[in-house]
Amino acid sequence: MSWRDSAGCQQTWPVSEFDVPALEALPLEVLLRLARREVEGDDGDVALPALSALHRRPSQEVFDRAAVLVCDDDATQRELGVRILRELGDQQPDGRRPFGEQTVCLIRVRLGVETDPAVTGWLVSALGYHRGRQALPEVVALAGHPDVRVRFHVAAALPGLVDLDEVEPEAAEALIRLCHDDDADTRYYALYAVTREIGGLNVEAVTRLTTELANDPDAQVHAMAAAHLEAIREVRQLLSSAFEPRTTTGAYDYLIGPVLVALACAGDAETLDGEMRRRLGAAAARFPTTAIAEQLVTWWADKESRIIWD
Repeated sequence: MSWRDSAGCQQTWPVSEFDVPALEALPLEVLLRLARREVEGDDGDVALPALSALHRRPSQEVFDRAAVLVCDDDATQRELGVRILRELGDQQPDGRRPFGEQTVCLIRVRLGVETDPAVTGWLVSALGYHRGRQALPEVVALAGHPDVRVRFHVAAALPGLVDLDEVEPEAAEALIRLCHDDDADTRYYALYAVTREIGGLNVEAVTRLTTELANDPDAQVHAMAAAHLEAIREVRQLLSSAFEPRTTTGAYDYLIGPVLVALACAGDAETLDGEMRRRLGAAAARFPTTAIAEQLVTWWADKESRIIWD
């Protein structure tokens, strides 16, 4: 195996069928070459080991090389640079990654001038991975992009860019529109975001949406919408009986979205109890939230066991 180093000098790594070096041990130039080949042939169904190896090498050198690639004249090189930066380094407990601020700044600048739809889609995806909330207006503006690859990535990225408690109106509107996209995969990812990732959407709007999509021609979209519509109804009943047993006013409907998202993401009573108490504020002291959370977790486990996703 041979390559040219950063100085342009030819280098050789002796490799036989019995002596193949681990990807982590390969020089950066070799990994970049291999990762480019992977990106060129990526159909979404195969592993990308060289690209993954670059992600596990969050050094200043790798960041600098990727940053240069993002501005390359060649679209494949730009895509490679963006896809390196998208997942460079492990995600931290706060959701951030190494070089996050620099990456978001660079990606936003590139997004404003990028002309290749494939690269544009990966730029949007990188902003979502790095939770670049300051880029929300630029991403929302692409929800109506003529290329389905861009719209798909917008649907997938928005949960990382919005205020999960009080979703920005323009972002909520974009998600609803993407749930009606012509492309089934885009509809599915947008609906997944609405029902399983973002708890702060208006429950009546989500009810209307899932009612409409319960008849979607795509089996997965149809199944998710129908299941969520039923879940809204059942959680409303459970919350009403727990919080206002004598009369139902809908005063606690605002908890439905957060409850369902907490159950989908964590599924444990402790997390759900904490989320309900946070949402209820001082009023939480009046209710047995721990017992209510345990009841909801039991209900969720039973419901999930009965769902068959096509």
